[in-house]
Amino acid sequence: MKYRGTVLGVVAMTFVVGVAVATSVPAASLATVGSFDDIRIDAAPGAEQSFDAASGQLAAVARDGYVIHTPTPTPTPKPVASSQGGYGGAQCQAGADAVAETAGFSPVYPDGNRMSDLFGPRAEGFHKGIDMLNGPGVPVHAIADGIVIGASGNGGTGGVYISIAHKVGGVAVCSMYMHFQDGSLMAGVGDTVKAGQVIGLTGRTGNATTEHTHFELYGADGVRYDPMPFMTEHGII
Repeated sequence: MKYRGTVLGVVAMTFVVGVAVATSVPAASLATVGSFDDIRIDAAPGAEQSFDAASGQLAAVARDGYVIHTPTPTPTPKPVASSQGGYGGAQCQAGADAVAETAGFSPVYPDGNRMSDLFGPRAEGFHKGIDMLNGPGVPVHAIADGIVIGASGNGGTGGVYISIAHKVGGVAVCSMYMHFQDGSLMAGVGDTVKAGQVIGLTGRTGNATTEHTHFELYGADGVRYDPMPFMTEHGII
């Protein structure tokens, strides 16, 4: 009976050891060589990459077909509470006599605009200028070098306006711009301006149903004439 008890103890101990080994050793470590399929990862070499910092060579950029507009600095507004100066023929001639021949010309809107009513008869009466549509607050530019002869705050059918005298080919040519935003005039009577200078911001003051600039041209006789031929001749339309 003593021998039999010893044998049972050995068997029990062997069983415990077997269970411990089975639960603590990974199954893969007991597998035979070749019992798993070979796993292969191929990393193909790519093309050689390099950067020559010493050469400083940059890719060429083709500029054909691009137009660059240099932004015109916007002056500080000069509030005009009421009408100043004038916009008749006498003021036009006097202003032209006070300035030199204009050195250049500029569109009212260098970046473009939409045209509305042109010069001539319309339902409300004879239209003495052209209407150039644009967004609220878009800068309005002087068409040529000159001197401001008339300006007004918000009042009357023209709203906020400005009139400038120029000398073109020795002749007095005056331009008038209407319906600016209230308080946006950038020049006052007696100020000299350059072609392309910002003189105000597009608005709808006065008798206007949408944002635009009503633009007129006239001479020493004070008679308004169609601006389109002049603007076309000088490339500012």
